[in-house]
Amino acid sequence: MIKLFAGGFPRDLEDLELREIFEQFGTVESVNIVRDKHTGISRRFGFVDMSDEQGAASAIANLHEASIDDETISVILADDRQKEKEEAKKRAAQKVNIKTMKPRPKFKGGPQKVTYTKVARAGDSPAPGKRPRKRI
Repeated sequence: MIKLFAGGFPRDLEDLELREIFEQFGTVESVNIVRDKHTGISRRFGFVDMSDEQGAASAIANLHEASIDDETISVILADDRQKEKEEAKKRAAQKVNIKTMKPRPKFKGGPQKVTYTKVARAGDSPAPGKRPRKRI
């Protein structure tokens, strides 16, 4: 059994219509159009299970980038998408080799000393040892 991904078809396309389109190229075991769980409206993609590889290859060759009701559809092997996702996860999970990392450049002259000065504003002169009052 070969699983195909079909995407980009019109929202009003039904399971039976999608099955009829793919049956022109081989035996279709099942069709699943993915729908929004709250509204039930098609999300414009689905999966088709075909029984033989020859029919699946024929469907991909004839239907990929074909048009249905002025909508260009995409038909590819569903396993390819899964492999791409797994490869992306593997690349993201690769650990960084610390030995190959370059050291960060140091500042010229060493660390800089920062000095803060208090700026007095008009009316901000509290008595020595007392905190200034908050203004409301």
